[in-house]
Amino acid sequence: MERPQKKIVVVGAGFGGLTFCRHFAHPAAEVTLVDRTNHHLFQPLLYQVAMAGLSAPDIAQPIRSIVSQRPRLEVLMDEVLGFDLASRRVICRENRLDYDFLVLAFGSLTSYFAHPEWEQFAPGLKTLDDALLIRRNVLLAFERAENLRNPEEQARLMTIVVVGGGPTGVELAGACAGTVYAYFPRFS
Repeated sequence: MERPQKKIVVVGAGFGGLTFCRHFAHPAAEVTLVDRTNHHLFQPLLYQVAMAGLSAPDIAQPIRSIVSQRPRLEVLMDEVLGFDLASRRVICRENRLDYDFLVLAFGSLTSYFAHPEWEQFAPGLKTLDDALLIRRNVLLAFERAENLRNPEEQARLMTIVVVGGGPTGVELAGACAGTVYAYFPRFS
């Protein structure tokens, strides 16, 4: 008599979720990997995308290609809305996924330290959309400054404030300076 397959749902295709999926192998298990995007993002290089040093595809790889060698692994692009722990079910926008085992590898969110009003002035840097928003805002401000002859207005448009002195903040600050020197030498 054949034993029923155990269902494992992995939420998140970042480093944690993908590491689990790439290394877990059991013949009696089916794995479903759920993420709201269809790509894995190498977040340590997001600052390079934000400052036009790299393009988005340089740091994003399709999830399916990363786990393509794993048998009995399904990848779903879906947004997790909640969990029914009593019924062992993950509730997604498009799917309801029953599980025997649940692996949570959500990743992180930008923290504004109990000041949500800061978000409108200081976008986070956790996603490709974040990086592309920063890139667009910075490059458009530089382009506007290039067309002005008022030094005070130019200085205002060319001022970038990086909040956060961790690795990402330090790298972003350095990349900001590099962008000015590379693309707008008149301001350096």
